[in-house]
Amino acid sequence: MTCLLAIDTATRYATVALAVAENANKSLVTSRSWFSQHNHGVELLPRINETLEEAGVLVSDLTHIAVVIGPGSFSALRVGLATAQGMALAKEIPIVPVSTFEVEIDSYADHDGPICAVVDAGSSGVAWGLYLQGKDGRSLKRKGLDTIQECAQICPDDTAFCGESAQKFFDYVASARILSSDAPTRGADALIKVAMRKLVAGELRDPSKVEITYARAPNISTPKPRLPDGSRR
Repeated sequence: MTCLLAIDTATRYATVALAVAENANKSLVTSRSWFSQHNHGVELLPRINETLEEAGVLVSDLTHIAVVIGPGSFSALRVGLATAQGMALAKEIPIVPVSTFEVEIDSYADHDGPICAVVDAGSSGVAWGLYLQGKDGRSLKRKGLDTIQECAQICPDDTAFCGESAQKFFDYVASARILSSDAPTRGADALIKVAMRKLVAGELRDPSKVEITYARAPNISTPKPRLPDGSRR
């Protein structure tokens, strides 16, 4: 039996979901979704405990932990990954890393043509991932960090937009090309579907080797080397 805990803290709209799979049949047991005003560090563990308790599942029952690794909010992603890593390392179980973009586009798998998932990146605009349909399914072809207008211009003319920032594209593309309504746009069902698909495909990682995918490098400078007298250049 597979018992999967999935965590998504990529943005202020967070989700914790639990699924159990037996004999190739998977089911979403229970979940929690909430709006976090930069309080992921305080709120995540209580939500996990509530979710497990409601399902009658112990931490010791978990066989896998999935976590969304970005892009998204720098601090929020760190909270989700650190929590997942701590639980997985203690249990000696693997982590299933999940892209924010993959969860965003999952609900639109039947859409014809390219889809671009967009997530807010503050003053920089949006982090975006362009997915094209091929014979082996939809795959990521290009990604970036640009203003909304630049993103709309970069993507093919028939691109549809989804994700938390999709509504911001109304001034740049036809309304028919905007798939998502107002946030939240990522839910427990999509999170579990993507995570289980990756689990079945064997996309498992050592918890200590999972890293966050940032839209841009964190704004933390590398310390300058010290001179012989102990000062820095």
